[in-house]
Amino acid sequence: MDAQGVLELAPDSQVASSATRLAGAAGWTGLGRTARVLWGLCPGSGKNPYRVCVDLGDRATKCSCPSRKFPCKHAVAVQLLHARGEVSEVADEEAVPDWVSEWVAKRHAVAAPVDTSPEAVERRARAKEKTARNRAEAVRGGVAALRDWLSDVAGSGIAGLPGRDAAWWHSITARMVDAQAPGLAAAVAEVRELVAAGGPQWAVDAADRLGGLHLLARLSESAEGPLGDVVRARLGFPVAEEQVRAEPGWSDRWVALLKLEADEGLYRTVRQWIWARERGEWVVGVKHAGGNARPVPPLPHGFEVTGTLHPYPGVTPRRVAVGELVGERPAETIPVAATWREALAGLEPLLLADPWQRVHPLGCAAVRASADVKFLLDADKHALPVRGDAALDRALAVTGGDPFDAWGLWDGHTLRLGAVAEPGKAPEVVG
Repeated sequence: MDAQGVLELAPDSQVASSATRLAGAAGWTGLGRTARVLWGLCPGSGKNPYRVCVDLGDRATKCSCPSRKFPCKHAVAVQLLHARGEVSEVADEEAVPDWVSEWVAKRHAVAAPVDTSPEAVERRARAKEKTARNRAEAVRGGVAALRDWLSDVAGSGIAGLPGRDAAWWHSITARMVDAQAPGLAAAVAEVRELVAAGGPQWAVDAADRLGGLHLLARLSESAEGPLGDVVRARLGFPVAEEQVRAEPGWSDRWVALLKLEADEGLYRTVRQWIWARERGEWVVGVKHAGGNARPVPPLPHGFEVTGTLHPYPGVTPRRVAVGELVGERPAETIPVAATWREALAGLEPLLLADPWQRVHPLGCAAVRASADVKFLLDADKHALPVRGDAALDRALAVTGGDPFDAWGLWDGHTLRLGAVAEPGKAPEVVG
């Protein structure tokens, strides 16, 4: 990984800037690395230097500093030193410090063998069924509590939400967590964030989310088929990846084109939107990383991969688990809508199938940036708001002001640009 790639691991620009200064400062001691781990000691404000180590496999980090940002500036800085070739590889594994070896051993500890006797298998199956029944009952109780909460909000009016204190919000979120319904807890937390952020659209957006919660609560017991799978996923019922991989998969040529990374508290998540060339539809790959690790996208991003992916229950775009991959190559051309109107109209069946989905892949041919670089104009001069970020800057630099095919993630307000191409040519990832 080069220095630019390392800086992109930083959670924000402040950490990236501080890490750059730290990497150029004197005082680093005990620097070393092996094929899979990197470490060093960085002087801090206390008596003892901070112990920093990085797993070079998934870029998970560990630092003794008190920072709550992951990775911290010390972890990013030591990776910058490594990227610049300033960290020597140790010749002997025994030269690795004990505190580094212990951390690596703990991360890669092998679980004890599983008892596969018929009695043990039956015992685990009974325990699993009991756990599923108990969880379903707990979620039903959580949904009932959510209905009461929604009635309280409706009776008091949305205008009163900004005046609610933290304890009021925490009580309903905690109730959803206790009910083992993490999907509902996350949805309530999203409403609170919208209210706290304010702005001219906060009431409209909050009402939209509350309406979605009301619909989810109503369908929690009655939805069946694909819609039932969507409802269960929105409530927070998990589907084991091993179970999905055991089912037949889809063989295709897959183009990993768009991605979105999010910090979800105890873990980070990367979602990758992948175009299935022969099926002619989008699928979504998801990877989580606990602690301070950075999740690795399921497929090589920006490339076309031949192989098998296994679909989860649900509706288009289906979540998928990665099966056997047999090769990759640069991406070829991808079909794209001629206008924004056509592209947005194509979202209708997706919204009907899963009305709680907030982010959708969207593409349009031959667009131009507006003079104020706040919109992308199609061939009919219809405009779509675009997020002003590094991806947009890269797109304008790559295209040089000429029309370009654009793909991004649409949240109903702005397009987060992810890939561009010369009209009719192969896409290039920019975000």
